[in-house]
Amino acid sequence: MLSLVFVYSLLAYICLGALARPHIGVIGYYGFILLQPEWNWRWSIPQGMGFQKYIAIATLLGFLFAGFGGNRFTSTASKGLTALAAFIALAILSYQQSIEQNYTFIYIDALWKMALMAFIGVRVINTPKRIVGLLWVLMLAQGFNAYRINESYFQNGVCFFRVTGYGTGGDNNLYSILTVPIMAVSASLAAYSKPLWQKLFAAGILALQAHQIMLMESRGCMLGAIPMLALVVWFMPKTKVNVWGVACSTLLGAALAGPPVVKEFMSSFESKEGRDSSAESRFDLWKAGYQITMDHPVLGVGPWAGQFLVPRYLGMSGNMKGLHNLYFEIGAGCGIPAAICYFSYFLIAGWACFRLLWRQKREPIPDWLGCLCLAVFPGLIGYMVSSMFSAGAMLESSYALAAGGLAGTCVWAAEKRRSYGFSPQLAHFSQQRLGIPQVPGKLGRP
Repeated sequence: MLSLVFVYSLLAYICLGALARPHIGVIGYYGFILLQPEWNWRWSIPQGMGFQKYIAIATLLGFLFAGFGGNRFTSTASKGLTALAAFIALAILSYQQSIEQNYTFIYIDALWKMALMAFIGVRVINTPKRIVGLLWVLMLAQGFNAYRINESYFQNGVCFFRVTGYGTGGDNNLYSILTVPIMAVSASLAAYSKPLWQKLFAAGILALQAHQIMLMESRGCMLGAIPMLALVVWFMPKTKVNVWGVACSTLLGAALAGPPVVKEFMSSFESKEGRDSSAESRFDLWKAGYQITMDHPVLGVGPWAGQFLVPRYLGMSGNMKGLHNLYFEIGAGCGIPAAICYFSYFLIAGWACFRLLWRQKREPIPDWLGCLCLAVFPGLIGYMVSSMFSAGAMLESSYALAAGGLAGTCVWAAEKRRSYGFSPQLAHFSQQRLGIPQVPGKLGRP
C-alpha cells in the first residue's frame, strides 16, 4: 500500500509540476525510467502502466505552454542535437525498406521518443541547480535498484537478477550497460559535493553500483567501468578527502571482488583456445556485423534487423542471433551515415566536457560544471566501451547524460554572458588578455 501511495503521489507531482515547469517533467521522466516502479513494486503495481508516457505528455504540454522557451543553444548543443535528429531521420528512412519491419518498428518507436526527451532536456534544464538536480535524481533512482540487488544477494547468497536483467527487459549485460554511466554520476557527486554526508552517501551508492556489476558478471561492463573510473580519478579535484576516498574505495573494491568475479573478468583475456563459448562467439558475431554493414552501407537492412541475417552469414541454424555490439547493430541496421550521426551525438557532448575538464587548471570553472563534466565524459566513455559487448541503444541513461552535457554548455555560456555583459568569446578574451578574474561558484549555484 505504501508503495502505491509513494509511486502515484510522485507521478502526480511530476506531471502537475511539468505543466508549469517542464524541466521537472524531464528530470522526473529519467528518474522513473531508472527507478522502474513497475518492476520494483510489481506485486502491487499492474504491469504495463507506462508511467513515462504520462510524464512525457505532461512535459510536452508544459514545454508548449512555456512557448518552447529555455536555453539559448550553443554551437556545441546545436551540433549534437542535429546529429541525433539526423540519426532518427535516417533510421526512419531505413525502416521503410527493413527486412523485418515489425521488429524495426519497436526499435524506432523507442528511439524517437528518447531523442525528443533529450532535445527538450537540453532546452529546459537551464540553470546550474537544475543540472545538479538531474545528476542527483539519476543517481538516487538507479541507486535504489543497486541497493535492492545487493540486499537480495546478501539475504539469499545468489543474484537472482543475473538472467532477468532487473526489469530492463533484457539480460545482465543490458542492465549493467544502463548502470555504468550512472556510476560516473555517483563518483562525480562524491568528488564535488561539499557536505561530508553527501560525499559519503554518493560514495556508498557508487560502492553498491560497483558490487552489482560484479554480481551481474557482465565482463564487458567490468571492462567499461575500469577506464571510466580511472578517468574520474584523473580529473577529480585532488582534495585530501577525495584522495583518501579513492584509496579506501580501491581497497573495498578489491575486497568485494571475490574469486568468482576475478575469474570471470580475467576470462576476457584468455587465448582463443581458453576462451569460453560466450566470449568466443562475440568475435564471430562482430565479423558478421562488419560484413552485413559493408554489404548494406547506406541504409542498412533496417534498424534492429541485422540480427536476422547473422545466422545466414555465419552458417548457423535459427532465424536470428543478436549482434551483441552497439556499433554493428547501428551500422548494419541503419547504415554507416546513420551510425556516424548516432555516435556524434555522444562524442560531441563528451568532447565538450573533456575540453572543460582539461582546461580547468588554467581556466577555473564552477563546481556545478566540473561535477557535470566529470560525470558526462567518463560516463560516456564507459558506455561506449561496455557497448562493444552488447547493445544498449534503447537504454536511457546514456542519452540523459549526453543531454545534460549539452545543456551544461548552454548554461555555462549564459553564465558568462551575464557575468561580463557580452559574448562568451569576448569574455574569454577579457579573462585571458585583460586579466579579469573568473571565480568558480559553489556546487549548484552560479
